[in-house]
This record gives sequence, C-alpha cells and structure tokens, in this order.
Amino acid sequence: MTAATVLVVLLFSAALSVAVAQERVAERVQAATPAIKHWGGWILVVVGVWFVILGVFAATFARLFPV
Repeated sequence: MTAATVLVVLLFSAALSVAVAQERVAERVQAATPAIKHWGGWILVVVGVWFVILGVFAATFARLFPV
C-alpha cells in the first residue's frame, strides 16, 4: 500500500513538474517571438538569394559538383 501511494504521488508530481516547465518554455518563446520572426525572415531572404544564385550559375555549379 505504501509503495502504491508513493508511486501515485511521484507520478502526479512528475506530471505537475512537466506542466510547469512547459508553461515556462511557452512564456519564453512567446516573449522571443518578434526576434524569432525577424531572424527567420533574414534566413529566408538568404536562402532565397542562394537559390537565385544557384539558378543563375547552374552550369558553373554543375561543373564544380558533378553528380
């Protein structure tokens, strides 16, 4: 009986700990959303420019990296 009680208490405390940790992570991510959007936009621009460069110089890249 004691082991069952301890196990139930441990399981509930673990679930509560995970819920509290999840709340804290969600708050941090929400606070950092503007910075994430800003840097994500710049990364998309860089990737887009890279794709344009690959398209324009496709023949050169094909010679450099034969497959």
